[in-house]
Amino acid sequence: MTTPAQHDRDLAEGRVARLKQDLRDGLATPPADVDEMDGLVATAHRLLDAELVFDEAKRRLADAELESRHAATQRAVVWFAAPAVLVSLAAAALVLFEVLSPVWLLVLVPLFGAGLWIGFAPVRRAGAVIRERTRAAWAGGVTAFALAGALLPWAAAVVCTILTAVGAVGTIALLWRESRIP
Repeated sequence: MTTPAQHDRDLAEGRVARLKQDLRDGLATPPADVDEMDGLVATAHRLLDAELVFDEAKRRLADAELESRHAATQRAVVWFAAPAVLVSLAAAALVLFEVLSPVWLLVLVPLFGAGLWIGFAPVRRAGAVIRERTRAAWAGGVTAFALAGALLPWAAAVVCTILTAVGAVGTIALLWRESRIP
């Protein structure tokens, strides 16, 4: 099923192709009189106008595709931000009740802030911004699961703690890169 923007682009592309073929057919043999030459010039003008319409239709299609990606990203990042925010809040409660050391706040506060930024900051309509926000959302979600693994008493807790610290720094770095995109 095609979208209206794809349909407009296809129609414009077909018109350009027909006009190019008409122009080629007309130029296959030299024009015999002025009327034939005027017809070829008129076809060339119609071709130029059709190419402008085609370029505009391609731009509208690219805008529609970007808008679709933007809307999907804005919906998805809220779900990806939830683990980072919720696990950070749960771990902060453990720090508050003195189950965990206050040193954990060095990781929890930035991860919580990054989760809020991922979930609730507006996503600009630029392809590079959408890609960076998606990467940051994935990094925040993975970091939240590493944090959950670090909080469990098991042998791999040290590895999960290191992964949590690296993931929090990586998530913040991706958000910083996103903010630097013009």
